[in-house]
Amino acid sequence: MRWTIWVTDREPSIRLLLRELLPDAEVVAPEALPRRILTGPLPDGIVIDGTQLLALSPADRDRLLGGSRVLICTGLSLTSVPMSLVAGPGVTVLAKPFSMDDLEVAVEWLRAPLPSVR
Repeated sequence: MRWTIWVTDREPSIRLLLRELLPDAEVVAPEALPRRILTGPLPDGIVIDGTQLLALSPADRDRLLGGSRVLICTGLSLTSVPMSLVAGPGVTVLAKPFSMDDLEVAVEWLRAPLPSVR
């Protein structure tokens, strides 16, 4: 089974950095994300900006959060992000600016096998 990851952070420098760490990831233009969520299979993992996640419709957010492992890279204060979006085993938040060590740990989490559900 192939592991699919989308990188769709709004900041070009973050997308480039993640592209180096995740060479097999597909870079999805931020403006194309809502259409991709609706029309195709969801990825196994996604890297997304916090404001971008909040800008999605509630239905798109629910679909994305319910079907993919989500790494949120955000400059927003965590108090401004609804806890319902960031709570749970399938979501990790990385606050900007972040260190390379923190990013590498987050990428390892994103690529790790999902635990089996029994």
